[in-house]
Amino acid sequence: MFNMIPPVIGVIVIVIIALVVITVIRKIAGAAKDITGVISDVADIAKAVSDSGITKGDILEQPPKSVSGQTTLLLPAINRDFPDLDYEEAKARAQSVLISFLQAVSELDPELLTEGYDELENKLENRIRDLKNSECRETYENIKIHRTEINQYSKKAGRCIITFQSAIEYFYYRTDRDGQIVKGSKEVKTQSKYDVDMIYVQDRDASLDNYQAGMGVSCPNCGAPLKMLGAKKCTYCGTPIVEINIKSWNFSDVREL
Repeated sequence: MFNMIPPVIGVIVIVIIALVVITVIRKIAGAAKDITGVISDVADIAKAVSDSGITKGDILEQPPKSVSGQTTLLLPAINRDFPDLDYEEAKARAQSVLISFLQAVSELDPELLTEGYDELENKLENRIRDLKNSECRETYENIKIHRTEINQYSKKAGRCIITFQSAIEYFYYRTDRDGQIVKGSKEVKTQSKYDVDMIYVQDRDASLDNYQAGMGVSCPNCGAPLKMLGAKKCTYCGTPIVEINIKSWNFSDVREL
């Protein structure tokens, strides 16, 4: 009887090993099935993304920047000082200046700027000159403005400035002299924010220096300072003042925040 024990134990051990092996195989098969299912799901998702036309740029795209809008607060004061100023027209002009400024940089052509004082024109020309000297290019494509609001309204020594702030997106990339992209991307949109300054000038033709074009608003007859921007006549001598309108405004600066 005792001689039978070793063979029996050996059989039991073999059976146990067989059961363990079968269990492991089943688990491996189950895991493989799960992995196959995951791979299949990933493939389905990839196909759905491909069919939808979604690009890598769409996936990595950031939401638009928020603007610090003070239009509701500041527009009543602007309307009191300049009752003939058309806010919607002024905003549209500011947006046009912003877009044309970026397009001018892209094309290395300052003539593309729609309007602006010498101050803004010089800034643009200097930027284009720097790009040409370094044999680099900065490109802005598919420019889109999401929102524009008045951010600031200031009056200093007769100089009146309305600052528009815009949330904007575009494809931006900078290339070196070999045409290699060193900054930005052609595939991922850039979300940014800009300020555009629009300044008021009482008499642009009388100013010899456009950098100081908004300074010293005074009566053309007696020289007395006007107490109110937008005044129709001098409170001292009664001389009529040229009516203020949208043509009295122009742009002095465009800057990225």
